[in-house]
Amino acid sequence: MGIEAPIPVSMLLGDLSNVYRRIISAAEHPHLSIPETEAGRNRKQYRQLVSRSLMFVSVGAAVAIAGLAAYRVYAARKNTSG
Repeated sequence: MGIEAPIPVSMLLGDLSNVYRRIISAAEHPHLSIPETEAGRNRKQYRQLVSRSLMFVSVGAAVAIAGLAAYRVYAARKNTSG
């Protein structure tokens, strides 16, 4: 499930600093400690696909609008000069 292995701790060797650092890190960033499931991964990929598709369509529409505006300016200048 993507869960990290348990942290080995030795009270005799005084290895507690690593445990406290991991606990604090998990408390500061709780979303990173939740294992990712297959369904969650699929949802994430679907959202990325939709987001990229919307961005592609938005950029395409902006380019089309800019091209249409440039053509209108060109056509207006052509009609006034002729």
